[in-house]
Amino acid sequence: MENLVRIRLSPNMTESDLTPIASQRNFFSRKVWPSPYRSNSSSVPFGLRHLVLCAAAVVLMFSNDESNAVAFQALGVALFILSGAMFFVTTFDRAVEITPFDTVMLISVPLSYTAAALSQDGYSLMHTTIFLVTYLSAMIIAQRTTAEELIMCVRVSTVAILILVAFVFGHTLISGLMPGQLKRWELREAPFGMHPNLAGFNYGGFIVMAANSGMLKWRYNHLLTAVIIGFCLAVMLVASARGGLLAVVLTLAVYVWTEILRGQRSTFYLIIIGAALVVLSFVFWDTIVAYAVEMLDLESKQRGLQSGGTGRFEIWARGIDYISGRSWEIFIGSGLRTAGHMGFPVESSYINLAVESGIFLTAAILISFLSILVRSYRKQGSASPFHRFAFYTLLFAMFQSIFNRYLIAVGNPFSLMILVIASKASARSNPR
Repeated sequence: MENLVRIRLSPNMTESDLTPIASQRNFFSRKVWPSPYRSNSSSVPFGLRHLVLCAAAVVLMFSNDESNAVAFQALGVALFILSGAMFFVTTFDRAVEITPFDTVMLISVPLSYTAAALSQDGYSLMHTTIFLVTYLSAMIIAQRTTAEELIMCVRVSTVAILILVAFVFGHTLISGLMPGQLKRWELREAPFGMHPNLAGFNYGGFIVMAANSGMLKWRYNHLLTAVIIGFCLAVMLVASARGGLLAVVLTLAVYVWTEILRGQRSTFYLIIIGAALVVLSFVFWDTIVAYAVEMLDLESKQRGLQSGGTGRFEIWARGIDYISGRSWEIFIGSGLRTAGHMGFPVESSYINLAVESGIFLTAAILISFLSILVRSYRKQGSASPFHRFAFYTLLFAMFQSIFNRYLIAVGNPFSLMILVIASKASARSNPR
């Protein structure tokens, strides 16, 4: 291979001129990591800032720890902000573009400051400041990483998280998957104290991101993707994270329909897989139904099919009544992280957004997300792997946010990734 690399020398060339050529020649002569695993743009070793970003995601998986939740959240957010600072310093010569989605997110900050000042809510003021710094970091990370670098960080952090889950939670996971358990409710837990609703959001998000990480060219990428999907599904089943599972199914349905409309070659394989699943379901129908009823508590009085969406329909109605009965807060909200002041939980991101940021900004946020979805759908049709990744990730997040409250947040890894992905997908230029 070395003999195939020819260098044409110029009489005026010096030794320093040969250095970059020699490094390119070295690429062919021995195995090294190509971009994005190596960078010449900075004296800071390329990879450290990516590892810090991955570490932030891993730490935030412990954000529901019973005794150290605040410490883990603070550490995870601090690592995320540190990674953003490292990306900024190492590429300080590049301007930061403020996308339409960024504009909407940043508008929420002065509105929150105003509302918190009017209501004298010190906690909201503090959280708004944290959100501002964190979102600025998300903007920088979105613009200073290539699409492949970002997806690589997602894959590395996901694998690291699942290794920890297997090591700490493996025995409980296996026991929880076994049918016929007498005390099923006691086994319904997610790793590291995470609430089942939040587990559905994060592990469901890991599934969708893994399934759409095809731009990674690792040797065993397909096998690793299958392992990630299977492992995350197991965690969601044990936690009985039904909102997350439903959102995954809805996202999969959109994927199948899209592939059929586009007439891709994968449509044939989808038909074969679908037919096989139908046959298996017919043969093992009774076993599958019995297992699903047990694992998902479909006959439970509190969580069953007759419970009104685990009481969600009732609390959604209460949330809407709460919003309609407000005064100036209906327009600008009462500030970030004030939805908890209602006195009852509202398991819907969209109602929470209206409470905290007002009906107008909530509408702007939804329009921004929908415009990103439309743009990403069109661009993924023209063979843009990142926009395919962004489309299905954000689609899952919007489906799941109907049932839970984590769409705009900074205290868990998937919510942070949503902010980064949405900011990157809304950029005018095509992500590299």
